[in-house]
Order: sequence, then structure tokens, then C-alpha cells
Amino acid sequence: MPKYIIRTYKVPVPAELYTMCNELNQTAARIYNKTLSLVRKIKQKKDFWLSENSAQKFILRWASSINIHTHSKQAFVQLYFQALDGYFKALKSNPDAKPPYKTKKFMPFIWKDSAIKLLPDGRLRLSLGKDREPFEIQTSLPSAAKIRQAKLVHEAGKYYLHLGIEVKIEERKEKSTKLAAVDLGILRPITFFDGQEVVSYHGGALNQVLRYRNKELAKLQSAISKCKKDSRRYRKLLRAKNKLLRKLSNQLNDILHKITSQFVGMCYQKAISTIVIGDVTNIRERVEGNDNAMQKVHQWCFRRITNLIMYKAQVHGIKVEQISESCTSRTCPVCGQQNHSEGRRYKCAKCGFEYHRDGVGAINIYKRYLGGGQVVAGLAPVKGVRFKPHLCSHGVKTAPWKVALSY
Repeated sequence: MPKYIIRTYKVPVPAELYTMCNELNQTAARIYNKTLSLVRKIKQKKDFWLSENSAQKFILRWASSINIHTHSKQAFVQLYFQALDGYFKALKSNPDAKPPYKTKKFMPFIWKDSAIKLLPDGRLRLSLGKDREPFEIQTSLPSAAKIRQAKLVHEAGKYYLHLGIEVKIEERKEKSTKLAAVDLGILRPITFFDGQEVVSYHGGALNQVLRYRNKELAKLQSAISKCKKDSRRYRKLLRAKNKLLRKLSNQLNDILHKITSQFVGMCYQKAISTIVIGDVTNIRERVEGNDNAMQKVHQWCFRRITNLIMYKAQVHGIKVEQISESCTSRTCPVCGQQNHSEGRRYKCAKCGFEYHRDGVGAINIYKRYLGGGQVVAGLAPVKGVRFKPHLCSHGVKTAPWKVALSY
């Protein structure tokens, strides 16, 4: 039986619909706030937590005059109880945890699959109840795409629809046991070893954006600190700062997506069945150095890269695991001697083995996962991959919405 996962496809909403978007998000907040108020009052007066089913029955009667789809009303009640479940879990370890209490002015409006219809010409029709015209926008999606949820999200002054599309996980006919071990780095975001060769991705484009962001942000922050708070110049500089951060954040996301897509595409073509990533959790607490080195470590996007690899590999049926990467860049993969490398080049003082430091880390992660083994005889030099904006997927469609459209 085929397996499916849900991935998000982002669609911009035309500006002429922004008034309706504001109204819908206010309506969502109103229903959420009523649910919050109801449950809190019952707890205060009767000293018990109202169940989700009971709350939904009350809210549906209360909101009978609000003309939106019934399943959307239920979705906002469910959002509150998800937050309440989080409170109960936090209460086990933190007795001072507080239940959700903040009211909302706006909340993302949600449509469930029963209120969503995708027409053959690509128009997306979202129901707003029996007596209202549906919310409708044009998309590039084919009618075969299965949309499970739509969420109306406000980002940086604009509205977008986040569509949850059902994506089929690819199952290969041929069985493969090939492994790729990944060493994450700052200068080289991804370096992997597949048992035959070492491939390293240059992080020049990524680090260039980070350096530019640090430089420009320091200038703006210095200028802001000299201004009187809430003055005209203060607000102007703050808008410029937020605009810069949004722009550079988009650039960073674009680079990270293209690097990870190219990597997963290469693994797919190599018939890799398992990707093992060195776990660098809490590395920021373990590393010591000067301010420049610490800044690089704290801006390292290792968690973002790991998450991107995980979800893109999942679409192709590739398993992803994490193991400890401690001492992998210092241990000689031939004799096991630990050495401190100078620069990017690793050389073993005992056996003379010499190789790229990140490549040594990837080889040791490979060996550690398998529980031992020998290094490939006559290991070739590291194969470098430079970032190219127009080449992102190594000939394989790794973007989840593209995969969804191909079925």
C-alpha cells in the first residue's frame, strides 16, 4: 500500500482580496477567543477542564450566525485544545507552566479538505458557507493534486495560502543498502562519504550572505541606537532593518533549499537507502574561541540543513538517521590515532594518512555507523560542488509540490 506525507505549497493571494483576508482572520481569532474564554470560565467556576467535544458543541451553537464552513469553526476549537495539550505536557516538568490565556486579534483562517475544491483550470475554490461566495484564487496546480488543508497566513504585510498537499513517498523496486554519511560544517555545509568517494559542498555563497547581513545589520543597529525611540528616523531605520532581514532570510532559505535539493538528488541517483548525519546538537555550548569564531558557530544553520535533508529524503523513500559526531574530525580513519589538524588539511602523525578534514569526519561517521570497516584503498581527492543558483536538484524533482504534481 503506498505511503503519503503532507507538504506545504505556498500561494500568494491577490491584493484585491486582502480586505476579505482581514475579515476571515479576525473571525478565526473571534472563535478561538470564545473557546479560550469558555474553557477558562468553566475551570474557574466548576474546577474541571471542559472536553474538546463539549466545547465544540457549544461553540457551533454560539457561532451558528457566523457564516463560514462548519469544519473551519471546528479547526479553531482544535487549535486551542492543541495549545492546552501542550500546557498539560509542560506541567509535568514545570509546575509553574500557565495554560493558554492570551486572546488574539488575528489568526490564520483554516479550511479543511471538505471545504476545498480544485477546478480543472487550476482555480482553487474555498468554501465560506452556504450563503456566501467562496474564496477563490488562481493557482498553477493540476486538478489531480490532493489538498488536505489550506491556511490563510499573513507574512510581512502580504497574504499567502499555505496548502497542505498529499505527496506519495516513492518506493523503489530494487533493494539497496547503500549508505551516505554526512559531516556538517560551517565553511562546507555538507560533506558526505558513500563508501567510494567524498563529495563536499562549498559554502561560499551561504557565508557571503551571512557576512553581508552582519555588516549591514551592525550599521543599522548603530544608527538606531542613536535615535530617540519612536521618532520618525527611528521608525524609518527600523523598517529598513526589517526589510533587510526579510530579504536576506529569503536568500539564505533559497541557498539552503538548493544545496540540500542537489544533495538529496545526488543520493537518489546513487541509489542511497540511508543517510547518516553527524549530530552536532549543543555544539554552541561546547565550542570556545574568539568573538569571530563564536559568531560563526552561533549562525551555523546545521539544524535547518538537517531538517531540509530529512523531509526531502522522505519524499524519495530514503531513511535519515543521526549519530554522534564527537571526535570524528580528529580521529584517523586508518589507525584510530587522534590528531589536531592545522587548517583544512588533516594529517595523522602516526601513520601519515593525509586528507581533507571534513572528509575525514564523513568517513569516520560512515565507519561509526557500520561499526568499523576499512577506508577505500587509494581514496580519491574530495570532489567539490560549487553553488549554482540555476542548478538545484541534480536532475531529480525534490520540491514536494513538484513531486505531488507528478503523480
